[in-house]
Amino acid sequence: MRSSKNLFYIANLALFLLILVASSKLRAQADFKSDNYIFTDNYWKDSTKKNISLLPTVKLYALPLTTKVQWVQNHPYNWNDGAMVPAKGWQQYARVGINAQWKFIELQFAPEMVNAQNQQFESFPLDADPVIWRDYYRFYNFIELPERMGDKQYSQLLLGQSFIKLHYKKWSLGVSTANQWWGPAQRNALLLSSTAAGFPHINIATDQPLVTKVGKLSIDIMAGKVTNGGWEPPGSFMSYRGNPLYVPKSQVWKSISYLGKNALGQPITIYETYKAIENKARVISGINISYQPKWINNLTLGFEQTYMQYQKDMNQWQDYLPIKNIVTSIPNNKIEQPIILTGFYFNYEMPAAQTSFYGEVGWNLNNTSFRNWLLQPDKGYASTWGFKKIFTTAHNYYWELLGELTQTQLLTRAEQFSANVPPSWYLGSNIRQGYTHDGQLIGAGVGPGGSSQTLEFNWRQNKNRIGFSFERREHNSDFLEFAFYNSQDFRRFYVDFVSTLKVDWTYKNITVGPRISYMQTNNYEWNLYQTVNTYFIPGRDVQQWMGQLNIQYHF
Repeated sequence: MRSSKNLFYIANLALFLLILVASSKLRAQADFKSDNYIFTDNYWKDSTKKNISLLPTVKLYALPLTTKVQWVQNHPYNWNDGAMVPAKGWQQYARVGINAQWKFIELQFAPEMVNAQNQQFESFPLDADPVIWRDYYRFYNFIELPERMGDKQYSQLLLGQSFIKLHYKKWSLGVSTANQWWGPAQRNALLLSSTAAGFPHINIATDQPLVTKVGKLSIDIMAGKVTNGGWEPPGSFMSYRGNPLYVPKSQVWKSISYLGKNALGQPITIYETYKAIENKARVISGINISYQPKWINNLTLGFEQTYMQYQKDMNQWQDYLPIKNIVTSIPNNKIEQPIILTGFYFNYEMPAAQTSFYGEVGWNLNNTSFRNWLLQPDKGYASTWGFKKIFTTAHNYYWELLGELTQTQLLTRAEQFSANVPPSWYLGSNIRQGYTHDGQLIGAGVGPGGSSQTLEFNWRQNKNRIGFSFERREHNSDFLEFAFYNSQDFRRFYVDFVSTLKVDWTYKNITVGPRISYMQTNNYEWNLYQTVNTYFIPGRDVQQWMGQLNIQYHF
């Protein structure tokens, strides 16, 4: 089964490369990440923006009013939608804000509001075999990825894309709650994406590339705190051989109005509750360095690394370094194991062929050596590969083709069937909320053990477009292989096939972007019941429609 999947990836990549060499001088405008979440522009020293300030020394800009309405018929799907959550039914997102600049100070206030019906839907089957539930919690006890955010309507008001920055020459120092996206990937960024809402952080970054004798260099160093949502997974009451399967994670709730009792039966004071929250706070830090070589035009190379740990366990000076496993190593026998993700990426543009292609590869190893990496580079490995291609015409429109492949599935047998905590991407043996913020992934939306293949074809005229996208997404195959390998049942691939019609149309100051999707899900929640003697039978297949409407008004 593994060899056939590898051949599938190789065949898809070969197809992409064949498309790349076809020549058609325009630049691709679309990307997958802006379909679900529209980032705010960079307003610093941008003379093309309309200044609405009445003071000569202050620049003031009104950010576009951005809103999105979404409807999901049966069960949640999609990611890279920022503060929005996986929910069934209607959901609305809205953002408005201002950007102010005075001398070297920049202030942006762009709050975000989310309101979701969060209707109930079918989750992991309660009548599944207890052994399957045991294997399910073997994974989901080590990451906070609830299928549903509670059992009531979901409402949030967040600071969103707000920040304050101090600029000096080509550098900036800021405090922010804005989303960050690292690397060239468009659908599944391995380390930092917009799948979750932005988290509070401090960052030091270059506003403009630093010009050196060997090329241009851009640097981004950040450190912040992420939230533990407290959402429970499905079947949290299940047990196996009399033992509860779900091990509650550190309960850090947003509300502290309830005061319980400690181990001695004494009431917990507000101070002690705050202290408990502080001790279980998770800190995330990271560095992203991109380099454009002087001798190779249109090539960008990059290195990125993130580190997540409980604040109470950060008691060594090495814990505060922005780079791990280079300056110092994290021993494998350390009890308080952090989560360390390391990635390398590239982006290469071919203007003559109006084509660009990119790749991002990463490893989730806390400790390794160069020798071990050479002998077994697929250990802890994940990757994203993609391209953009323009086809010009003799008319005032053109065609655009985009594609991306992502896999975060474990590739080595020793990792797949480890007797300990699964070493899947984004899981944490000690950080049991995993690589998440408020119950959503910070990295690639396909999640642990996932994979996706996405292709999109657009007609474009200026800022307007009409396009179709096709996506295949496979859910956690690390769980699939561990849970069903012994029974030799390889039919249960939990796979989504999604076709989407996308339109973006601008009229004066308004941009409207409707999306209509049809999704076929095979073996929903890995669910298949053998009721007849025939081996190959349909599983629990689900079809549904989904709709979105993005609206932006530019002041």
